[in-house]
Amino acid sequence: MIHSLSLCARVVLNLHNLNSEGTEGNQQQTRMVHIVDRNGDRHIVNAISGDMFKHIFVEHLTPLLEAAGQALSSGARILNPDRITVDKEFKEAIKGKKLGSLIQEEMLKRCAVTDIAGTLLTEGNAVPRKSCAEFGWVVGLPLKNVSEQYFHVKYEADSRAKSAGQDDKGEGTVSGRQAIFHRPANSGVYALICHLELSRVGVNDITRQAAIEEGDRKVRRRATIQALMATLVKPAGAQRNTQNPHIVDCQGIVATSASHLPAPTVSPLADNYGEQMESITETLNRLAPKSVIAKRFESLADGVRVLQEIASEV
Repeated sequence: MIHSLSLCARVVLNLHNLNSEGTEGNQQQTRMVHIVDRNGDRHIVNAISGDMFKHIFVEHLTPLLEAAGQALSSGARILNPDRITVDKEFKEAIKGKKLGSLIQEEMLKRCAVTDIAGTLLTEGNAVPRKSCAEFGWVVGLPLKNVSEQYFHVKYEADSRAKSAGQDDKGEGTVSGRQAIFHRPANSGVYALICHLELSRVGVNDITRQAAIEEGDRKVRRRATIQALMATLVKPAGAQRNTQNPHIVDCQGIVATSASHLPAPTVSPLADNYGEQMESITETLNRLAPKSVIAKRFESLADGVRVLQEIASEV
């Protein structure tokens, strides 16, 4: 059984606005972060938060689990980030239960999305469910990303009739009112890292025992990998209606571990991340022979194929 999976990749995205800081006046602020390279030099680059990519992942995961017949809470069905903690039936089921292990068992049985993506119950006893999917910031490589501000105009619907310079009586010259704003567009090569703890799917974190049948665990693990695959194909973040990202390329490496040793992760911010991943794989296999496998891919299509092959083996 595959215990864990890691994905390290460089993705080329053009003209996207998947994740912004907010708006100041009429100007939307693009998200920028400070990073340090191996020489200790500081760089300011565009980035997409791990929260955003986790949200994209869950958007793909939810319908996959629903199609597979897995239990979903009312919160998870509508993509509420609180998931099962807003479900009335769940709250009724845990009334009188004080042990965190029993409460978490109800979480796993009643909601597959909560099982994989995690949540925190804060009413009564605080009971966390740690996510089985971990995403880092998707970070632009220094000197290989650019952010620009573009001028936009939004016309008010009731002023379009006056755009020809007419007043309410159809006379005179009155210019139509316009909402002027500036929106960023980002392009570049981005470093993406993700880790999936597949062995924890369906397992109670407190008792370390499976809370659901093995058949359901396999279905959920398969859906988890397929959701990661869909996240690469369609990063469904903000403002896709007019700034759907141009995905130009995706190169990287997928590692899997069949032992309790973790699938290795090396940031694609390092130019030699692929070589490091393969070297770590060789070292880990000396400790647990043939337990860790690393597969490179040179295109998005190749990466999707690799993930689908792994999903079919789960």
